[in-house]
Amino acid sequence: MEEWDEVEVPDNVKEIFVEMKNTAELMVDLAYSAVLFREKEMAEEVLELEEYLDILNYNLTIRAVLSARNIRDAERITSILQMARSIDEISNAAADLAKMVIDEKLHPLINEVILESEETIGRILVFPESILIGKTLEELDLPTNTGVWIIAIRRGKRWIFDPDEDTKIMPNDIIIGRGTMTALETLKEIARGIIKVMSNE
Repeated sequence: MEEWDEVEVPDNVKEIFVEMKNTAELMVDLAYSAVLFREKEMAEEVLELEEYLDILNYNLTIRAVLSARNIRDAERITSILQMARSIDEISNAAADLAKMVIDEKLHPLINEVILESEETIGRILVFPESILIGKTLEELDLPTNTGVWIIAIRRGKRWIFDPDEDTKIMPNDIIIGRGTMTALETLKEIARGIIKVMSNE
């Protein structure tokens, strides 16, 4: 497990707040994926991210309090801390889902609810003949071209969580993506090599 107390935290309240929001969003996506595919490793990642978010929240509180110079500043800081608390509650809920996966206490109805949502999570195997192979996520621009956001990539036994724009797609990668059923089906056809050209090519 990564030692979060050794991780460098952003310097100011705004950057910490943005980092908290992004971390919570990733936690929710990974938690849903873990539930849908019964992936304990992904669930454990959610719990690690919860620890990181707790540290961010602590640092946000300290910096916010220290920055107050008068009553007006204090009032503004109060609203920031309230939002931070809401983000923390969202992360706690994602962690609860992850714990259910680890403890194997999931009811089948949960999967049905996720799959029936307007946006859902898909698991996509990339075939060697796919046009995705060897290209970075920035080059592919999948959100624009397919409507699918990549949450994680499984490469053999290794997971790449929240892959950045320089991450390349390799043969036999398993992509975890978020989007509509139609968008996910389109990406599956591209990944299988059935569709040879994407919309911007």
